[in-house]
Amino acid sequence: MRDQTLLGGVLAGLVLLIAARRAPAQERVDVTFQVSQTTVVGQSVFVLGSLPELGGGDLRYAVKLEPSSYPVWKATVSLPTNRSYSYQFYIRNDAPGQGGLSTNGSAIGTPVNASTPTASLSPSSKTVFYHSGFNAPVLYWRQGGTGPFAAVTMHDAGPGRGAGESRWAARRFGLARQDVELYFTNDSGTVRDPASGVYSTSLDALLVQDGQIFNYVPAAAIAGPAKQYTLNGSTPSTAVFSPELNETRAYRVIVPRGYAQHTTRRYPVIYLHDGQNVFEPGPFGTWNADSTAASLIAAGRMREAILVGVDNGPNRLSDYAAPDSGGWSNARYFVFLRDRLKPLIDAQYRTLTGPDDTGAIGSSMGGQASMYMGWDYPGTWRKIGAFSGAWNVYTQGFYNRVIGQSRVGRPIRLYLDSGDSGTASDNYWLTYNLRDNLINPARSGGSGGAFVLERDLEHAVGFFQQHNEAAWAARLPGALRFLFPTSDEPNALFLLPSSRRGDVNDDDQVNADDLYAFNQGSPGPGSTTDVDRDGTPGTAADLQMLTSLLRSGESSAGVSAR
Repeated sequence: MRDQTLLGGVLAGLVLLIAARRAPAQERVDVTFQVSQTTVVGQSVFVLGSLPELGGGDLRYAVKLEPSSYPVWKATVSLPTNRSYSYQFYIRNDAPGQGGLSTNGSAIGTPVNASTPTASLSPSSKTVFYHSGFNAPVLYWRQGGTGPFAAVTMHDAGPGRGAGESRWAARRFGLARQDVELYFTNDSGTVRDPASGVYSTSLDALLVQDGQIFNYVPAAAIAGPAKQYTLNGSTPSTAVFSPELNETRAYRVIVPRGYAQHTTRRYPVIYLHDGQNVFEPGPFGTWNADSTAASLIAAGRMREAILVGVDNGPNRLSDYAAPDSGGWSNARYFVFLRDRLKPLIDAQYRTLTGPDDTGAIGSSMGGQASMYMGWDYPGTWRKIGAFSGAWNVYTQGFYNRVIGQSRVGRPIRLYLDSGDSGTASDNYWLTYNLRDNLINPARSGGSGGAFVLERDLEHAVGFFQQHNEAAWAARLPGALRFLFPTSDEPNALFLLPSSRRGDVNDDDQVNADDLYAFNQGSPGPGSTTDVDRDGTPGTAADLQMLTSLLRSGESSAGVSAR
C-alpha cells in the first residue's frame, strides 16, 4: 500500500555573524546569515552565494532563511575555511512548484564579499597514486570546475601489483578539502584514463586502480558489491523470526566492493526500510540503492558500507509510525531492529557497530520511522535519512514532539527532503516547517541544541518530483554523500610513501643529499627509509637501489665529492 504580489519591505541591515562553534581542525566554520526584511504571504527570504553550500550561484538552490524572529530572517550554515565568496539575499515565492524556477527571485540590496577564517590544514594539498602500466603517466587536474587542466608528469613511487606495473604518484598540487577533477594519459598522450569524462573526488589522498578511487591500498584484484541472498520470486532467502512482531521478517544484505578480499576491514551499516523496493524493482518501482551506492563508492564520494534492506510486513503503518503518532505503543518494530536484527548483522558481518557508523533510511512512513530511530534511539542510529516523511499519517504526535523538543542529547546527522508536486505537494510544507524549527536558534537550550545546515542537517527539495520511488532514487546520491562521506574515516594513504624512490630527504629530488640523509638515519644507518619500498627499511637493498639511482642521474665523481 502507498502513503502518501507585490514585493514589500525595506532592507534594514546585512549582518554576517561568525558563530563560536567550529569543526575539528578548523576545517569548517558556522556562519550565520541574517537580514531584516518584511514580506507578504507567499514569500520567504533566501541567501544565495558562490559556494556550493549557498547554492553555488544557482537561485534554485539558494538557502531559505527561517523567520522565527520576524522580520529578522536567519540561518546558520557550515562553510569550509580558507574560502573567499560572495552572497546576496533574495525574496522568492515559496509555494510548491516555485523553488525550481530560476526566474523566481528579486535581489535585496547589493552582493556582499566575505571570507571564512584562514586555517592551517594538514595536508594542505592533494596527493594522487595511480596503479598503471603506463610509462611516466601524466596527471591532468583542475579545481573549480572550469578552466584548463594543469599537467603533472607522475613519478615512480614504488612497485605496482605485478610485473609491468608501477605505483605512480603526483603530490603537492591543488588545494586540500576541495573537489578535484582529474584524468591520466600515457607519456605520449595517446591513451586516456578514463577514456571519456573525468574522475572527481574531494579526497586529499587517493589511489586510482582499475577505474575506481580508494583511500587505502586495495588488493590487486577486488570483487564488486555482492548480494548475500537469493530471490525466490521477490522473496529473499534471508529472514529471521521476530518474537517482538510475532512474524518472520525477510531482509536483504549487500556487502561493498572488496569485502571478501579485505578481511581486516570493517564497515558502517545502513538499514533501509521497505526492502522490497530499495534494491530490486517492487510493486512501485525501485530506489536502485545498491548500484547508486556502488557508483558513489567507486568515485570516492561515499564510504564503503554494508546495506541492509528490511522488507515491510502486513502491519506496515503500525510498524513504521512512532508510538505517539499511533504506532505500536511498545515500538515493537524498532525493538526488533535494535535487539534482534542489528545483533544478527553485527555477528555475521564485519561491521562497525557504534551509532556514528549506523544509519537508517526510508521514505514516506519509512521516513517517519527513520526519524524516530534517530530521535529516540541515538545510542543506536545517528545517520538518518528521512525522504518525503509522512508526518501526518494517523496523527502528527511525533512530528509535533520533535518540533517542541530540544535536540540536546541527540547528536544525529539528518537528511530531510520532499518533492514539491503531487498529492499534498509531497508534504512540502510540513517538511519545510520541520526543517525551520530544527535550525531555529531558540532551540539551542544547550550545547548542540539547534541543527546547522550542511554540518548536521541537509534539506533538499525535489523540484517537480512526486511521492514515488523514482524521485527517491534521484535524491538518494545526495543523501548518501552527506550521511556517509569519506571524510568520516581515516585516510590510510596519508601513511603511504608518496615521494619518488630514492628521495630520502623528501625534497622531490634524488641527489647526493639523499645518500647523506640515508646514512644519518636514526637510530641506525638508513633505518627510517625504505628506498626500494619492499616493506623493510634501512637494508642493504635500500642502499644498493639508492646508489644505483644516484649513478643513473649523476656522475660517480659528483656523488663522492659530496
